Amino acid sequence: MNLSKILIIIVALGVAIGAMMFSKSLISQPQQVADVQVVEEIEKTMILLAKTMMPMGHKVSRGDVIWQDWPKDMVHENMITQDNGEDMMQKALASIVKIQIDEGDPIRFSKLIDPKNGGLLSAILAPGMRAISTPISPETGAGGFILPNDKVDILLTKQDKNDQNKTKTILVNIKVLAIDQTIREEDGQQVVVGRTATLELSSAQSEILALANNEGSVTLSLRSLADRNLNENTPTQLKKKLTILRHGKS
Repeated sequence: MNLSKILIIIVALGVAIGAMMFSKSLISQPQQVADVQVVEEIEKTMILLAKTMMPMGHKVSRGDVIWQDWPKDMVHENMITQDNGEDMMQKALASIVKIQIDEGDPIRFSKLIDPKNGGLLSAILAPGMRAISTPISPETGAGGFILPNDKVDILLTKQDKNDQNKTKTILVNIKVLAIDQTIREEDGQQVVVGRTATLELSSAQSEILALANNEGSVTLSLRSLADRNLNENTPTQLKKKLTILRHGKS
């Protein structure tokens, strides 16, 4: 066998070995399968949202609310939706805010009242409570710094048998509903000295306040935000006839 044939055989063997190795490398590599992302379409509906913060007593206007897409499986029964079969936005626009609604919150009729069905003050009263008004002045109303939703203690000043003035606390942690005709505090509100404070009292507490107004001078003492929810259970006696109630309990 001459040299040329030997070279041809060697080249052929090399090509065959290279082809075999290349085919093995292709087989050993995992096949890359393109990932197909399946996006599930979420069913949505339109609900009424608050565009701005609306405090208690605010009259809802068209600029306060907006329709917004919302996942249908996250819609609660008391949300206002566009598919309720009537003009729900128009119904909301005729309402007054009973409980503050923050920006971006869904509008709920449970936080609104229809002025045709009663006043705002009766709507914000807690069950079983009464709205009782008492005269105040700068001297008896913390210099005009008491505002709606503040908590106060009520003090009675009267003369004793020796014609000396005595002061004692007769009711504590009482909620102020309104000062004169103002039932809410707004940002930037200036101090206004009111002549009448409307308080939230139980029936028994109302009797105590009425009796105190006939016996002497009533003063409102503003409580700190830090202790407005503290429980105080020490009873006070008024004329030894009525037990002063604290938080509606004797």
